[in-house]
Amino acid sequence: MSRGISHAVAIGNEFMLPKRSLLSVAKSEETSEPPFVVPNVPIEDIPHEESIHVTVTSSTPRLHTPFSHLLNFAHRYSLASFALLFLLVGSTGIIVGGRYLSSQIGLKIKPPSSNAPLTHTIAGLSLAVPGNQLQSELQNITSQPASVTVGTQTATISPDVIKSWLTITPSGNKVQDYLQINTGAMDTSLLAIANQFVVAPVSQVSVTHTDGITPSGIIVAGRNGTALSDPSTLSAQAQQYAKSVMDAKGLQFSTPLQIVPFQAVTPAAFPKLLEADLSTERLYAWQNGQLVNTFLASAGAPATPTPIGEFQIWNKLTTQTMKGLNPNGTPYVQPNVPWVNYFDHSGDAIHGNYWRPVSVFGSVSTSHGCVGLQVGDGEWVYNWAPVGTTVITHT
Repeated sequence: MSRGISHAVAIGNEFMLPKRSLLSVAKSEETSEPPFVVPNVPIEDIPHEESIHVTVTSSTPRLHTPFSHLLNFAHRYSLASFALLFLLVGSTGIIVGGRYLSSQIGLKIKPPSSNAPLTHTIAGLSLAVPGNQLQSELQNITSQPASVTVGTQTATISPDVIKSWLTITPSGNKVQDYLQINTGAMDTSLLAIANQFVVAPVSQVSVTHTDGITPSGIIVAGRNGTALSDPSTLSAQAQQYAKSVMDAKGLQFSTPLQIVPFQAVTPAAFPKLLEADLSTERLYAWQNGQLVNTFLASAGAPATPTPIGEFQIWNKLTTQTMKGLNPNGTPYVQPNVPWVNYFDHSGDAIHGNYWRPVSVFGSVSTSHGCVGLQVGDGEWVYNWAPVGTTVITHT
């Protein structure tokens, strides 16, 4: 069945609209909302106590403000708006940050007079000195007369020691320096000077021999020692005189000494003892007071005698080439000297001797100061006496 043809406009597939002229359509689009018409009513005809009600059937036109235009612009160009906002915030941050950094740099480069000093002076213990006068002030302080009297003996305190008591601290503005007294350094150096006069006592050592060759008696003479009566007196004086060091008028310290008496002992006082009698050319080995061995020896010749005293073995060598000078100045070289036990720091040792005849041992002094033994005896001593063993030589 065919549809009837009429004057209509087809839209899509299902709707038909009446046909209108193009002119009327255009006019309708332009005036889709009827204009707002104010009734032409004379003012005098309006009742005084009644309200005028006007009904508007069409929508009122939208009022456009500058703010609405801005919002409309931002909505259409949101990405550009965001970029603009980012630039505004970033530039503000740069300006603020730049001002802050400028202010900090300004603080750092203020004139020196505005900087606070690093330290503060302490009355009596510190001294503020202009930078250009530091060296002369140091000279004045360190060259003042100063001494320490220990018992009856007096030692001078050197300028270098006094300088070690001072701590130099520059101020922040570098215009002046601060000199401060270090009482700890002062106390330490005073005690070190005083200890130079402290002497350890020397025990008196007596032996008893029954061989009929070496006589019994005292082989080491006893000697009294000294000690500081009260080391704390120097510490107290350091605290007291620290207040006057800066005055540079002189310093005098003192501390008393006391006598430390010696003790009388026998070979029993030593774990191991080597006794060399240089007159009888004998070497005795004592262990805890018991005589464990005796050896024939050849000590230093009259022109090169063996030193007398109490020593300790400090170095041991199984073999060594020894060199030196004879009394007439000619050199000597002795290779492969065996079983060497050095007991002093002048080159004297107890060692084996293979180049002398057996007849010299126990009867003739032939060495350059060492105590020579037959090779087998030297090996026994080397193995028995460790480093630290006491060696006493006497006549």
